[in-house]
Amino acid sequence: MVDKYQAIIDYLNNCPQIQQNPLFFNFSEAKDNAKQLMIVPVDKVINQPYIDGSVLKRYTFTIYDYRSITYQALAKISGYPNENKEELLDVQAIIDWVTEQNDSQNFPDFGPDCIIDSIDVSTNTPALNSVDTTLTPALAKYSITIVVDYLDISKSNIRL
Repeated sequence: MVDKYQAIIDYLNNCPQIQQNPLFFNFSEAKDNAKQLMIVPVDKVINQPYIDGSVLKRYTFTIYDYRSITYQALAKISGYPNENKEELLDVQAIIDWVTEQNDSQNFPDFGPDCIIDSIDVSTNTPALNSVDTTLTPALAKYSITIVVDYLDISKSNIRL
């Protein structure tokens, strides 16, 4: 059986935005540019059996991305870029990368007993979960939930 946690970590380590910053598994210190891969329970489990013994399944995880924030107005002031927008665009690049990988059918390796159908991001923009102004610098916590739908053929009587 393939370690799906490691397969996802290996897969995400190919994303340029993740390669440039630390990625932590399940626990992380909240600091600027740190990314946290969280395995979270899903609201709806897919466990759809088929007549050949294969089962359609879903694997869901969330990436939390901590980014520093500023209190700069959106008005253009020479020498004052809007860091909040720039940080959001950098987090958005992870969503764009996952979408490109899905379109190219470049999926994580869940092993020979799994056929991945898709890897999708649940929203088209990162969610802003919270802002912590008690830290220095103040941090925004963004999240991206990613869903992998795959066919488990380990008990299938049909082999590809």
